[in-house]
Amino acid sequence: MVSLRARLGRIFVWKVFNMNPDGGKSFAEVTKMVSDFRETVPKGYERTVETSKSGIKFERIKKIGEDNGKLVLYIHGGGYTAGLSKAYRDQACDYSKAAGGAQVFLIDYTLAPEGLYPVQHNQAYAFWKDVIDMGYKPKDIIVGGDSAGANLTLSIMLRLRDEGAELPRALYLISPWADMTASGKSYETNYHVDPMFGKKHVELSEEMRDRLLKSDMYSWCGDANRKDPLVSPVFGDYHGFPPTLMTVGADEILLDDTRTIEKKMKKEGIDVRVISHEKMFHIYPLYYTMFPESKKAYKMIREYITEMMK
Repeated sequence: MVSLRARLGRIFVWKVFNMNPDGGKSFAEVTKMVSDFRETVPKGYERTVETSKSGIKFERIKKIGEDNGKLVLYIHGGGYTAGLSKAYRDQACDYSKAAGGAQVFLIDYTLAPEGLYPVQHNQAYAFWKDVIDMGYKPKDIIVGGDSAGANLTLSIMLRLRDEGAELPRALYLISPWADMTASGKSYETNYHVDPMFGKKHVELSEEMRDRLLKSDMYSWCGDANRKDPLVSPVFGDYHGFPPTLMTVGADEILLDDTRTIEKKMKKEGIDVRVISHEKMFHIYPLYYTMFPESKKAYKMIREYITEMMK
């Protein structure tokens, strides 16, 4: 049963955060609203801004006086347009605790429109190499990401896998945005109920799909082939992938992005788990202070990190 808070929250999201090109706010407006550049972390943790060997800026977050030698590498979302915010720094502290005192690296990749594909992909790929050069072993690393960050996570893992590189211990992906062609059936079935990207009482037509795909939300793709698995990981194959946890709202137009990847992973015998809650929307676990469903999903993510980092 859907909580009253979630039902009220859906109304709020429709009014404030809806980004549908046919009547919603612009992508830039919403990303600006959710950006919070306060550079603080909770008491007991410290944050440093550093640059990796390849020149990639990142933030290191750790519990003061504690380091178990393991690492959580997190790639933030925001449609490749919004940068790191205080919310990600707070969550990093939770991930550190869940991982038994691991350090957390938050990669600060170049944002669109200044950087278009493959800028962010190449930065994340180079940063992974730098992390290994720092002395971290893949088996001691778990990689997470939400939305565009989950897209980037899957993209670099596909590239590393194809090169024969050792992959991390596990992945956790929050509402992975994995299909830049919007080809999944859920883009149609959930179009009228997705409070972030949809439009009420309207069925998705091909003309509307075309407007969606040409909206600012997809500008980061530039002239890239959107069916390239490194752009749209939904078209990749998943042999050799590490254990993976994915979360997705049942009312997301992106629902089939997760479902398709889950199906492909299961076909390859990968340990894949999916968390989903009725009526919930894009990246809903990150609203863990607001909705019971979000709190439950966020708790399950932290428990997964703990399990994988033992």
